[in-house]
Amino acid sequence: MSVFLLIVVPASSGMASPTFGDQVTVTQGQLQGKTDFGNRQFLNIPYAAPPTGALRFRPPQPPSPWPGVRDATRQGNICPQSLPLGNVSEDCLVLNVTTPPAAKSTNLPVMVWLHGGAYTLGSGAGYDPKPLVTKGDVIVVTLNYRLGSFGYLALPGLATEAGTTGNYGILDQQAGLRWIRDNIAAFGGNPRNVTIFGESAGGHSVCMQLISPTAADLFHKAISQSGGCVGTALGPAALNTAYSVGDSFAKKVGCPDTAAQVTCLRGKPTDELIKAQGEALPLQAELSWTPTIDGKVVKEPTRDALATGRYNKVPMISGTNKNEGNLFVALGWHLGKLRRPTAAELETEIRARAGTVTPELLAAYRPEAPDNADAAMSGVITDGAFACPNESLVRTMTSQPGQAVYQYEFADPQPPYSFLDPLMPLEDFHSAELFYLFGTVQGLPSLLDLRQHRLSQQMIGYWTHFATTGNPNGPGHPAWPAATTATPSPVQNLTSEGTSPRTTFPADHHCNLW
Repeated sequence: MSVFLLIVVPASSGMASPTFGDQVTVTQGQLQGKTDFGNRQFLNIPYAAPPTGALRFRPPQPPSPWPGVRDATRQGNICPQSLPLGNVSEDCLVLNVTTPPAAKSTNLPVMVWLHGGAYTLGSGAGYDPKPLVTKGDVIVVTLNYRLGSFGYLALPGLATEAGTTGNYGILDQQAGLRWIRDNIAAFGGNPRNVTIFGESAGGHSVCMQLISPTAADLFHKAISQSGGCVGTALGPAALNTAYSVGDSFAKKVGCPDTAAQVTCLRGKPTDELIKAQGEALPLQAELSWTPTIDGKVVKEPTRDALATGRYNKVPMISGTNKNEGNLFVALGWHLGKLRRPTAAELETEIRARAGTVTPELLAAYRPEAPDNADAAMSGVITDGAFACPNESLVRTMTSQPGQAVYQYEFADPQPPYSFLDPLMPLEDFHSAELFYLFGTVQGLPSLLDLRQHRLSQQMIGYWTHFATTGNPNGPGHPAWPAATTATPSPVQNLTSEGTSPRTTFPADHHCNLW
């Protein structure tokens, strides 16, 4: 299950008119795509130059044109990571475009998927968007961005060189959005109607783009799924903290703090950097790879930017899953501990999330036994890292004039693959909602029963209608009221047992304690 984890302006006047066969002309040249179950697909399209050699640890540069017709029928490389799910190469800044069957219209809404994986794992190729494309009549673009040290290494020498550091993965996403702005019309898409959406680190990336001044006008709507956007786990990190991580990493690979440090790092083999940057998941990581408050790409903490209105104001959907923490507790079993979390570890987790351990928190999250804190630990992770930070994000955003926000909780009790872990009931775990939006997730097919399929159709309808209009409500689906400044505010409860709004979300997750 770890593969899921933490897992605009008009196009230029010179752009060719949209075509509806499997061959399309973009700014770099011609592409030969394919038709797959009626959908047109154009795969492995470079949106930036390969970030190799002297371009490693630099902001992305424009892609080069190619001669003739480029084959766009096969997936490309995935970015370097320690749990590879494909061919790994630093030459990985590519995207995939999927359009509706036999598209013959222009100005289709565009949805851009930012994958999750804790900023250390994943790829755009791991998600099959055909259900969204076919039912929603939208174009979906999935893209890769640099991960781990390749995407988030921060060092003073790199900042001096480029004027920014620690946010190369975030800048990759922005480069992809610029490519989409300039080229999506050739596929029948509307460059003035672009929605970014993502889950886990992808949902967190959505919030980084919200608060990044360099992302202004590159998107028009946003969906953050389980992003933990105003939590602490995924940053953005203070610059001094990021520099400390970067220095430790550089020394670990044999590049001490000298004038040649940057040159030394660029000369290291890819595999050596992957090995040195730590384990794949934050549960086990020695080093932390997250966006950085560098003063240019990200200027301040997310909460501060949202509270003061210093962000890119667009309509927003933001939500979480009812039992996010179950997956993390289950992974803890299998990533070295091979035992249940203890009451003492529970208190450590509470302190990490809340800053202090209070009697009220201890009373709300009681361990089953001194050597068994499974459920309590899951509750702390769910509430402290996801549910209550999301509640805070929604409350903060709704205080801004004219800001539309729609909040949800995915609460389907037995989603696909929730039965696979015999040691920990997974239920509606972190990333489970992805099977209701995509045909496959990291190679696993979306296996839904009839009631779950009905929920899937509702969710796809909500997501794509929002991408079209800025409002998820459309014909044939239960009404979803917008969040309000009132407390409590309505939260759409997404479940195969009956979708409807409710107002008990803050109390259910003890948000008054966080």
